[in-house]
Amino acid sequence: MLLGGCVSPPARVNQAAEARAANDPAAMSRIADAAASSGDEATAASFYARAAALQPGNADVALGYARALVSQGRIADAVAALQAALPHASGDGTRRLSVALGRLLILSHRPTEAVATFQQALAEAPSTPALLIGLGVALDASRDHAAAQEAYRRALAIEPNSIAARNDLALSTALGGDTGAALASLRKVRNRVAETGGQASDLATIDGNLALVYAMRGNLRRAGEAGVGAAPDAQDLAGNMRFYSELAAYPPVSGAVDSSGLTGAVPTD
Repeated sequence: MLLGGCVSPPARVNQAAEARAANDPAAMSRIADAAASSGDEATAASFYARAAALQPGNADVALGYARALVSQGRIADAVAALQAALPHASGDGTRRLSVALGRLLILSHRPTEAVATFQQALAEAPSTPALLIGLGVALDASRDHAAAQEAYRRALAIEPNSIAARNDLALSTALGGDTGAALASLRKVRNRVAETGGQASDLATIDGNLALVYAMRGNLRRAGEAGVGAAPDAQDLAGNMRFYSELAAYPPVSGAVDSSGLTGAVPTD
C-alpha cells in the first residue's frame, strides 16, 4: 500500500495545446530547426514541410526545408519546395528564394530554367548583385559567356569589391577562350583576398578556378599545385586531378566546362 501510494498518475495529454502547436508555423519551424541542428534532417524536413504548408510565403521556412531536402540528396524535391514558395514571397524573401532556386537548377543541369528564374527576379530588383552573379553563372552554364560576363560586370558596378563577381568573371573569361587574361585576373583576386585576410572558402574557390584554367592551358603541374588549395583531402584532390587531366587532353569546345562536381569550384555568393 505504501509503495502504491508513491506511484504518480499518468500525465494527461493536453490535446488542445498539441492541436495549437500543430497549427503554429513558428512552433513547427522551431522543432525543425532543432532537428536540423542535431543532424536529424529527415525529421527537420517533415516539420519544415508542415510549417511551409501553414505559411507558404515564409522564406526562412522554405530555405530551411530546401536545405534539409538537399542534405538527403533530394535535390528535385528541394527545387519543387522553392518553386512552391516563390509565388507567395515578397521583397527580400523573393530575392533569397530566387537565388537559392537558381543555384539548385544549375546544380540540376537546368540552366535555361535558372536563367529565367534570375531574370524574373531581376525584373523586380535589378540592382541586386547576388541575382546578377547567379544569372552570370546560369548563362555560363548555358555557354553564353559574353552575356554572363556582362552580368558579372553589372554586379561589379554595384559592388566593386565583390570577390564572387570578380572570381566568376575571370572563370567566364577563360571559358570564353582567353585563359591568359583569366589567369591574370584570378591571381590578382587571390592576392587581394590573401592580403586582406579573406575567408578560406573564397581562397578555395579561387584556387579551384585557377586549377581549371591551368588545366585548360594543358599545364597539369600548375593545375595540381593550385588544386591543393581547393580540395579538403587527398581523395578529393585525386578525383579533381583526373578531371584536370581530361580537361587538358580535351579542351572544352567554345569554353564549355562543367565544374560543378569539383571541390571548391562552385561559385559562391
